[in-house]
Amino acid sequence: MSHASDCPANADPKARCRCEPSFRGRRRHPVTGTPEWQKPVVKSRAEVLTWLGTAKAGGEHLREIAARGPLFEELADQWLDGVERGRIGRRRGKGKAYADTTILAMGRSLKYHVVPEFGPRYASEITELDWQAWIDALARRGLARSTIAKHISVASDIYAWAAAPSRRLVPHNPLRLVELPPNDEKPRLRVALAPEAAALLAALEPVDRLPYAIAFYAGLRRGEIARLEWLDVLDGDRIATRITVRRSKSEAGTGRRPPIADNLRTILLEAWLRQGEPHEGKVVDRSVMSGKIARQAEKAWDLAGLNRITLHECRHTYASLLMAAGYTIKELMEFMGHADLQMVNRYVKLLPQPGEDDAADRLNDYLRRSESS
Repeated sequence: MSHASDCPANADPKARCRCEPSFRGRRRHPVTGTPEWQKPVVKSRAEVLTWLGTAKAGGEHLREIAARGPLFEELADQWLDGVERGRIGRRRGKGKAYADTTILAMGRSLKYHVVPEFGPRYASEITELDWQAWIDALARRGLARSTIAKHISVASDIYAWAAAPSRRLVPHNPLRLVELPPNDEKPRLRVALAPEAAALLAALEPVDRLPYAIAFYAGLRRGEIARLEWLDVLDGDRIATRITVRRSKSEAGTGRRPPIADNLRTILLEAWLRQGEPHEGKVVDRSVMSGKIARQAEKAWDLAGLNRITLHECRHTYASLLMAAGYTIKELMEFMGHADLQMVNRYVKLLPQPGEDDAADRLNDYLRRSESS
């Protein structure tokens, strides 16, 4: 096809041809009210009139859809993106950012549990009854109360964010009044005395022994173990006597330097040599956030006839060892990364209590040591 000499397409094939009349409609979006142009340009005026007519005919339907608000999965994506970028903080932490390990756990909860159940539904139309029915179904399947509570907590945080007066993406939070299953789970307050801790570690393979030893003898949390680097445990070309926790889930835990016993220094040295004496990189070169290490450890302990223990209970053990060794409450709070006495009081109850007949002996022993020093 040849174009007229004054047609723009004559010089540029991609330019708009003006040899024949062409039309483009302009209308306002039926929901947002913003102006929009028809794309692409058409040769028929009837097509433009049809395009303009669809806005009028379908406007009411579009407004109904818009009034229903976003889908739950859309809210979840927006919220999690804001959390990951640090724009959305903890509701009960004065706006402080979530810890990396917490963000990973919330992402898994959304991806594998909450979104598959409620994602395609409009968030404003999911009622308290819907959420309660799901909670009851999870309980019947045998999920622990703490696990169900984690899923519900993430969904509740999303609703609280979306229902804020500055957003009003949903009218309210339907999870405020739901009931969780009865709290009949036994609290994980087990500790291992020093000989049992040594036996539990001895039953493990070296690669599995390392994270448990760090929890037993340095009191680090799971996420802190995952982030621990050789820079945090080395003093030149030797293992230091203290571990530096550069980042924790709390301000009290960040930057603390808990002392480590010689038995942990030995295990750390073996790992350092096994990894080629690195001065950077992760100390534990495998994931401690999944359940794989725990399953392997439990299998080894079953074969050895030992009672299982979790990484968090190993941390309890470290606190009890500090107390048994005579560290002060202030030191215990500092090395464990606690900001108040509430958690420390839990550890006090876990310690074996001495008999009443040795109370005076302990005081006399202290006085004799003081006089001879």
